[in-house]
Amino acid sequence: MQKETIFHQPYDQYAFAINDQTYCLRLRTKKGDCTEVILYYGDPFHFKESRWNIEEPLPMYKAFSTEMFDFWEVSVIPPNKRMKYQFFIKNDHISLFYGEAGFSDLFNDYDLSNSFTLPYLHKNELISPPNWVKKTVWYQIFPDRFASGNQLNNPTNTLAWGKSQPTYTSFYGGDIEGIIQKIDYLKDLGISGIYLTPIFEANSNHKYDTIDYFKIDPSFGDEATLKRLIQKCHDHNIRVMLDAVFNHTSYSFPPFQDVLANGPHSKYYHWFHFHPDELNIGDPSYETFSFVKEMPKLNTENKDVQNFLLEIGSYWIKEFNIDGWRLDVANEIDHYFWKLFHRKMKDIKPDIFIVGEIWHHAMPWLRGDEFDSVMNYPLLKSLLSYFSYETISTVQFKHSINEMISLYPIQVIKVLFNIIGTHDTPRILTQSHHQDKKVILLYVFLLTFFGTPCIYYGDEVGLTGGNDPECRSCMVWDSSVHNQVISNSLKKLISLRGLYPVLENEGEFKWIDPINEQSQVLIYERSSDEMSIFVLINPSNEKASVTLPIKMRNKRITNLWNHSQFAAESDSILIEIPPIDFFILKIESTDS
Repeated sequence: MQKETIFHQPYDQYAFAINDQTYCLRLRTKKGDCTEVILYYGDPFHFKESRWNIEEPLPMYKAFSTEMFDFWEVSVIPPNKRMKYQFFIKNDHISLFYGEAGFSDLFNDYDLSNSFTLPYLHKNELISPPNWVKKTVWYQIFPDRFASGNQLNNPTNTLAWGKSQPTYTSFYGGDIEGIIQKIDYLKDLGISGIYLTPIFEANSNHKYDTIDYFKIDPSFGDEATLKRLIQKCHDHNIRVMLDAVFNHTSYSFPPFQDVLANGPHSKYYHWFHFHPDELNIGDPSYETFSFVKEMPKLNTENKDVQNFLLEIGSYWIKEFNIDGWRLDVANEIDHYFWKLFHRKMKDIKPDIFIVGEIWHHAMPWLRGDEFDSVMNYPLLKSLLSYFSYETISTVQFKHSINEMISLYPIQVIKVLFNIIGTHDTPRILTQSHHQDKKVILLYVFLLTFFGTPCIYYGDEVGLTGGNDPECRSCMVWDSSVHNQVISNSLKKLISLRGLYPVLENEGEFKWIDPINEQSQVLIYERSSDEMSIFVLINPSNEKASVTLPIKMRNKRITNLWNHSQFAAESDSILIEIPPIDFFILKIESTDS
C-alpha cells in the first residue's frame, strides 16, 4: 500500500456538510491500491470506562476515479453534530488506520489524538447556493451585438448591423430595448436566465472599463429601460444577472482623473495602486488590469473603496431587483472584500446568485461565504479536447470530469456556471471545425450533466468566429440562414432537461463502462429512486455497437429523442450508434 498517496483533510471538498445533520467525507487513495475503506467515528466526548465509545463503523464506497487516484465517499450523521474519526484502509496485503496524526496498525480507543475532528456542524456554515439556480439554463448576451431596438441611442460611429467583421473598437447599436423585443425568442429557446456583460457607462464596446457604476451606458438605454427588461423577464420566469468590474475601472473614471490632477493630495489617491516615486515624473505609474493602461486597478483593501463597491452591488439589487452578479477578474481581488460583498448582498436578497470569473481551481472562493459559483472553464477545456479537438480518449475525458468533481463539494458542482463558449473564447462551431453534429454532442453533455448551463448568444444558430473580436459578431436574426440542426437540437435538449429533473441536478451521476472494453462510446447514467436515464454518446466517425452492462429483461426502454419504445426480451441489449451521434434512453421496469 502506497501510504504517501493517501490523503484527507477535515474541510473543503474532503469533508462538507450536505444538510444540517449530515456530512459527506472523502478519502483519496492511489488508483487500484485499496480494496476496502471503513469509517470509525464517534462523539469526541463520549467515553465508557476511559475508552472512546465509537458508533457502528460505516463502509465507504468508491465514488469515482481519476487517472491516478480513487476517491471513496460516505455520508455520516455525527452524534450531537460533532465527531472525531479515522479511516480503516485495506488491500490484499495490509490494513491500517489513518488519522490526523498519520498511520497506525491498531485502533487505540484510549487515545483520540490520531483522529480527524469536525467540532460542530453549524447550519449557517452550510454551502447553500440559491435553489432556483439548479434549474436555470442561462443565455449570455453581449449587448452591443445582440439586438438593436432603439436606433436613437446609437453611438455616432455605429456601423450597419452585421455588415462587417467586428473590431476591437466597432459599435453596432445593440441595446437593452433590443433584448426586450427578443424575450419571446429566448423563451421559445427554453432560456430561464440572462447574463448580461457590463451595461454601465464606459467608452468601449465591451464596457469592462467602467466610468459610472450607477448609470446605464446611454448607447444601451437608461435605467427605466433596464427596469422594463427585468420586469418582462420576471414575468416570463427568466432571471437576470449583471456583470460588475470591481478589479479595475476606466481611465476616465472620475476619481482616477482626480488623482491625475491632484496627485497625492487627492482624496482618491489611495483608491488605486500608484507608485509614488513616479507619480509626478511625466507619465504616472500605477497598477492595472493586465498591462492595459486604460484600466487602472482599484485598491479593494481601502475602506472607502470597499464601501463604494458595496454600495454599487446593493443599489442594483434594491432598485432594480436583479437576480445575480457575475464578478469580473474575481481572483485578483482580496478574499476579505469578497466576504464583505457576500454578506451584504445576501442580507439584501438571500437568493441572489454570485458568480466569480475564475478560470482555475476555485475552492478558496467557494466555501459558502464568498461566491456561489464560478465560470467553469476547466469543463470547457475537457469538452473541447474530447468532442471538438479529439485530442483525448473517452477514458481520459472521464478522468478529467472526475478530476473536476474531486475539487468541490457536491453543492458547488450542482451550480457551477458551465459554458461551452463566451465573449472570451472562439465560437464553438469554429472550434468544432464547423461540424454541427459535434456541437450537438457538446450540448448533449452540457445539458445532461450537473451544473447550471449557459449558452453564448448566437451559438444556437451557428455563428462562427475566432478569438476576440471575431467571437463578438452581431446576432443574425434572419432565420433562413440559421443552423436549424443546432437550433432545433438545442431546443429539444433544453426541453428534456426541464421535463426530467434527473437530468438537471436532482439525479445521481454514474459512468457506465460498456462490456466491450475497447469501445470509445461514452455512457453515463442519471438516476433517482423513480427513474433511470442512460446517455450514450459516440464521438467517433465510425458506427459503434455497445452492449449495456445491465440486466434488461422486463425493462421498457424509451428513446427520449424520438419517443420510440421497446421492451427488452433478453438479459442484455445491443445498441448501434451512428457516427457522431447519441441516444438518451429512459429505462423503466415492466414488472407488475
